[in-house]
Amino acid sequence: MLQHSPDVIRSNSGAPPQGGRMRRAEPTPLLSAADERTLARAIEAGILARHLLETGERPVPATDAELAGIVAAGDRARHHFLLANERLVWHLAGREARRSGLPTDELFQEGFVALADALQRYDADRGRFSTYAMVRIRQHLAEVASARFGELALPPSRALRLRRARGLAAVIGQERGGGLGSAELAAELGQPVECTRRLLEYRPPVALDPLTDGAAIPEAEPFDPDAGIWARQFRRLIARLDADQAQVVALRYGFVTGEPVERGAVAERLGVSSSTVRRLELRAIQVLRPLAAALHPATEECAAGTTRSQEARGSSLRITA
Repeated sequence: MLQHSPDVIRSNSGAPPQGGRMRRAEPTPLLSAADERTLARAIEAGILARHLLETGERPVPATDAELAGIVAAGDRARHHFLLANERLVWHLAGREARRSGLPTDELFQEGFVALADALQRYDADRGRFSTYAMVRIRQHLAEVASARFGELALPPSRALRLRRARGLAAVIGQERGGGLGSAELAAELGQPVECTRRLLEYRPPVALDPLTDGAAIPEAEPFDPDAGIWARQFRRLIARLDADQAQVVALRYGFVTGEPVERGAVAERLGVSSSTVRRLELRAIQVLRPLAAALHPATEECAAGTTRSQEARGSSLRITA
């Protein structure tokens, strides 16, 4: 695990470029698994060398010049590692920008900070970096977007119900191998069909561009208005899990791709067996189930009957094995 400090991360040459739209003409090539391991070793060596220079300790014979060279090589490796994953940040920032209406450049800056934070915690022996970093970048960007919820004209409690309704529809749809109609979903939620339909049909207001009098309309992609609310709750929950369990749960229940991922696909992405994914998932469920059951957010309109339905199912979004 790369245990360098956030101050080191922000001060080195791998900081995000100011003015995000000025992308590099030739992006840094993507890293292979072998590249990631090599760079990670160089970064770790640089961290150790910096520590030895600062403390004066010499567990191995090395001159200050030699240690300084190792530090410089580690900084170059970190810079290379971050730039090679810059496109991942652009992709996730652009997606969140279309969903939230926030500027892509602003989200890119935030996403790059999350990328550096992920690199700080990354262990190259536990799988590919992109899979590990994607969860953390998405969570951070969702939290940034949630700070602007007041502009969406949607009460937080209703936003949370919308997320739960969509999540329940995705889980049941995956179990049945098909979509779930409004009437069926309403029955599962224990609320009127019309309320469920209105909830699912919600779209945020679209502001006209003041510089073009509305000529440039944002790309019409459905916005998930409660992503930040659930992201905050989810982040608190997965803090109880180890890194492997957190990755499995995030993929299995749609917090990475937006849709639940089959165990076999999760195993392929993480480079492990399906039985390992199942074991990690079951262990995570044992930790998360009592915590998730304790979440009882207040409801507003269309809330009648939901308590009885939730008690029957355990919870609208109870994680099941």
